[in-house]
Amino acid sequence: MDPITHLTLGACTGELILGKKLGKKAMLLGAIAANIPDVDIIAGLFVRPDRALLLHRGITHSLLFALVVGFILALVSKRIWRETSVYALAFFFCFELTLHDLLDTCTSYGTGLLEPFSHERFSVHLLYVVDPLFTISLIISSIYLIWGVRYRVRVAGTAIIISALYLCLGVFNKLYIDNNIKPSYTTPAPFTNFFWYCINKTDTGYYTGYVSVFDKAPINYAWHPRNDTLLKQAEPALTTFADGYYTISRSPKGNLYFNIIRFGQIQGWQNADAPFALSFPLVKDKNKLVVHKGRLAGWNMHSLKKYIERIEGQ
Repeated sequence: MDPITHLTLGACTGELILGKKLGKKAMLLGAIAANIPDVDIIAGLFVRPDRALLLHRGITHSLLFALVVGFILALVSKRIWRETSVYALAFFFCFELTLHDLLDTCTSYGTGLLEPFSHERFSVHLLYVVDPLFTISLIISSIYLIWGVRYRVRVAGTAIIISALYLCLGVFNKLYIDNNIKPSYTTPAPFTNFFWYCINKTDTGYYTGYVSVFDKAPINYAWHPRNDTLLKQAEPALTTFADGYYTISRSPKGNLYFNIIRFGQIQGWQNADAPFALSFPLVKDKNKLVVHKGRLAGWNMHSLKKYIERIEGQ
């Protein structure tokens, strides 16, 4: 999830767990702790982009990391807040770090919960990486907690309940899409779990399409051949991260691109031929490898209006 979501959820849970003992410091500690696992983004700046994909949400997002770092932070914090039990502090920090990891499994990226013992990535595909409907109550609550004095626990708790109910709605919507459309892969489209990106995988390629939970018309699929014959040699990091969902394409200039299709297309809901959001040029010099990211490219008020109309169904 995005940093704002982690920050505000950390602030609200911090208030609930240690607010009575630490006051407003609890929400600040919660906000900071909830973003610690994403320190791997900094490490990713010093490696090739393809390797950075696997580095992110790896060891720093593991349950082992949450346990070890949580206890270390508790021991350090105990020196500052001596009146607070080290066990309470350990529970607080371990909870905040683990909550970050579990929330990230709700998106399509994949989270290495069992690193370094297993490299399997976990994802339940219930939320887009930025979902305003999930985050808005947490933002409002966090703003109140900065200045508010009364009903702090009630406000923080209500915000978390609202977000949890929306997450439960995501479970219902995903089950509805999976049972009615029966694709081989589904994940939320941008900003909402009322609109879904679907893939049907075949031996030679993929059929992709977008569907709203309010749609009455059949889903329209677009065909994308995998083009394995264009891939002269395997790209270990890219193929691992793609998890079997990729195509090889050739640009008009003859350049080859490795497209990870499980992240969807750039506004593919309105253009079946739109480029894929995550694409890598296949170059001889791996040190010059760059990534083309476009999951949120091209959005403006006009496209947002059309997007909302599309979510309303067809």
